[in-house]
Formats: sequence, structure tokens, C-alpha cells
Amino acid sequence: MVTVGKTLTILAHGDSDGVCSAAIAKAALSSRYDEVKVFFTHPAGLLEDLTNFASGDLIIVDVAINETHVENIRNYLRNYGGEVTYIDHHPPPLNTSVEDLGFTETYVDYVEEASTSELTYRKYRKELSKDFDRVALYGAIADYADVTPWVEEALSRWDKRQIYFEAGILSQGLENSRKLYNLKRDVVNHLSKNLRPSTHEELLKRALNQTQENEKLLTWVEQNVRIEGRVAYVLNPPGSIPIAAIYTLRTANTEVGIAGEVRNDLIVMSLRTTNKKLNLNNTLRKITPTIGGSGGGHKNAAGARIPKENLSKLIELLNEELKRTQQT
Repeated sequence: MVTVGKTLTILAHGDSDGVCSAAIAKAALSSRYDEVKVFFTHPAGLLEDLTNFASGDLIIVDVAINETHVENIRNYLRNYGGEVTYIDHHPPPLNTSVEDLGFTETYVDYVEEASTSELTYRKYRKELSKDFDRVALYGAIADYADVTPWVEEALSRWDKRQIYFEAGILSQGLENSRKLYNLKRDVVNHLSKNLRPSTHEELLKRALNQTQENEKLLTWVEQNVRIEGRVAYVLNPPGSIPIAAIYTLRTANTEVGIAGEVRNDLIVMSLRTTNKKLNLNNTLRKITPTIGGSGGGHKNAAGARIPKENLSKLIELLNEELKRTQQT
């Protein structure tokens, strides 16, 4: 039953996993609220966005908590008036338990390497129609988290070719939509009705555009990649930063690939590695604060923000970490 005037705020990461997670939560909980608001955030901006946008009950999905803001987030949550649910699959801040941050409820999993879409669906599945698992599958596939037991079982009940096709459209379309937050909110609403990504006209058009841009981006990376030791990087690629990081790794055949975009005094970057002994999440959480930045993510795929004058220092520190992996 709807309580008039009761609000739910969903803060989600703006990639496919975050969008699908937000759609699942909205579909499951809309009947309980008079208003459901969706905003997009990221680890470095979570504290500010909590302050600016959170009202009523709150759900945070697919947003890592970083070391830089952990204490301030803890203090904010202690004084927050509504219920706060946290659903995520990123490793927690070093030396901190997410469960101790003041969330009313946490639903996290760092062991199975499940997507947040999967975790959100598993939490709310009783509130959803039986076909809604495909929305969680889109998010899992787009986030490279498609080898968990739940995904394998859920895929067995669909034609996986269709699911992967839809996930590709969603991923490509959102990559082409970067800061178009109103469009992303519309996609959340679309998915919350269990409609396929391919039936969203603007998303489909942007997915096709992104595919063409990716081909041009590959050529650009091949012409502009730089290599320092076992790390390769590109700056200001004319396209997707995460995809440019993957192309950098492939082109240079190094162990770490970085793609960064200079924004005022910062470089916002995406990193990828093929070195199975290097944990990018732990490494970045450890070294980026020493050079005035922040970072984290997953073992082989992560992000970071650092002062632009410290790029060489970051690469130096990464090369030192790579040397240590040879000794273990």
C-alpha cells in the first residue's frame, strides 16, 4: 500500500550494472512509495550526491565506498532520517567493514564476483515477475560478471543469444550516453517495466553509434599508445575511457592498460590488467591516496582519479607492484 508523501531515492552507478540494479529496485518497490527518484553517482561523488539528492528512504546500488570519504559517509548515515539499503559487489574500503558504516541493511557479496544486478534481483525476486531475471542478466553480462552459478542457471531458461544481444545494446547505448542523466533515467524506467533494451529507440540508435565509434577508437589507440615498463596508457581518447583501456592493453600487450581523461587538474582513468597476481582494486586503494587521489574497483578492472601531475608517479608505483608479483 502506498503511503502518500513517502519517497524512495535510488542512487546508482551510471553503467549498465547500476542502471539495471536501479530498474530492478524501482520495479520491486514502487508500489510502496508515492515517489521514486533516481540519481546517478560514483565513488568519488557519492558523499556530495548523498547531501544534494537523498531524501526519504534510500537505496544505494553498485557504488563502491572509497577510503577518502568513508568516515564522512559514516557520519552522514548516522544522522540520516530514513532507511538506507546498500547493495554492491565491489570490495569494501581497506580496513573497514561496510556493515559498520550505518546502513539499515546491506546486501553485498565479494566472493562469488556477482554483479550488483544479480544481487539486487536475488534480494527482491519475490516482488518481481518471473521474467524479470533477464534484466539482471543484462547487467551481469555488461559488467563481465556472467559466470556465477545464478547466471548460468538463469541463462539456461532463456535463449542466451537474445539475452546477450540485448545486453550488448544496453551496454553500448549507455556508453554512448555518458552524462545524459535524463536519458539514463528514462532507460531505468523502461527496464523497470521489463521492456527490452532494443525497443528503446534512442538507446538503440546510440548503441549503433557507439559500435562505429569503437572501431575508430581502436585505430586511435594503436596510433597514440605509450608504454612505460609493463604499463601502457593513452590520454584523452576520442571515445569511451573503459573501452580505450581495454584497447590499450590489447595493443601494447603489456600487463596494465590505462586510459585517462584530463578534467581540469585531475585525470579520471580506467585501468585493466591481465596479470592474475595483481589485484587492481587493492593496489589502487593503497597507492592512490599517497599521490592525492582515490581509486578502486575489481581485481582486473578498476578506476581512479589522481592529480594530473602525478600520472608518472602512478605508473612508477604500478610498475613496482608488478615487479612484486614476480617474486610471489
